[in-house]
Amino acid sequence: MKAFLRLTALFSALILLTLGAGEIYVRHLPNPARDKHAYMLDHSAEVQTLILGSSHTFYGVNPAWLGPGAYSLAQVSQTYRYDDYLLRRYPMPRLRAVVLPFSYFSLYEDFESRPETAWLASRYRIYMDCPLHPRLSTYGFEVLNFASFKEKLKSLWQPARLSWTDRGWGANYTYQQGLTPIDNGPARAQSNTYVDRSLASLNAGFLSSMATWCSRHGVRLILVTTPVMPSFRANESPAQRAENERLLHRLLSRHGNIEYYDFEADTRFTSDDFYDADHLNNRGARRLTSLLRHILERGEARHAPR
Repeated sequence: MKAFLRLTALFSALILLTLGAGEIYVRHLPNPARDKHAYMLDHSAEVQTLILGSSHTFYGVNPAWLGPGAYSLAQVSQTYRYDDYLLRRYPMPRLRAVVLPFSYFSLYEDFESRPETAWLASRYRIYMDCPLHPRLSTYGFEVLNFASFKEKLKSLWQPARLSWTDRGWGANYTYQQGLTPIDNGPARAQSNTYVDRSLASLNAGFLSSMATWCSRHGVRLILVTTPVMPSFRANESPAQRAENERLLHRLLSRHGNIEYYDFEADTRFTSDDFYDADHLNNRGARRLTSLLRHILERGEARHAPR
């Protein structure tokens, strides 16, 4: 019996040692959340234009092309809850404008509200010192989110797929001559369509909170619907699109400081500008960023939604 207990204890210790080594390894992998947090701790006082949001702005808006003082805190799948947190997290005395996406899915996603995505909140707890969850919780350890932990361990034999610049722009969706974009509009639209739209009021509240903060601090809030391919638009839910427009009209009427620009069906963007049905490649990012730079420089009038 004692031998069995000793073997059990030894086996358990080996498992814990292996998991601990894996935790340390994963935490030291290149990580946009950690890099962005470190940048803002050192340089937030220099930021004049802040880009927030999901992959649509992470890949679609390059701060290097917006001029000095622009930086992107956007990350893949980032939700309005964390945009609102990051906007308030760092002192930015020179901040003049915030760019934020208003995408087809933006009002219906929230990490903590859906078990299948809750693990994404851990990157803010672990790497950005976000206090929305306790440090000693499932959000405080990579290994406790085992599915993503295993994916990250694959970097032991696979090259990293995610890359970003020193200004926070996602740089791995590049244009290659002769290659057509991934025209996966039906699948992408379906994965971003929600029958349960109960989170809309929650996210509208976060948007309203950011608009109020910007108004109090004399900061422009520029809300942008980024371009998508025709195949994506053709497969959008009319009900979800109508709900988006209803809540957007309400936000615009309540917050006069929100500027809204709808590029979703903008014909200036061609197939060569897309990586897939709802993400721009670096060519498309240059085009969209150029349009935003003109908006920032000229202070154009607010566009009406579709």
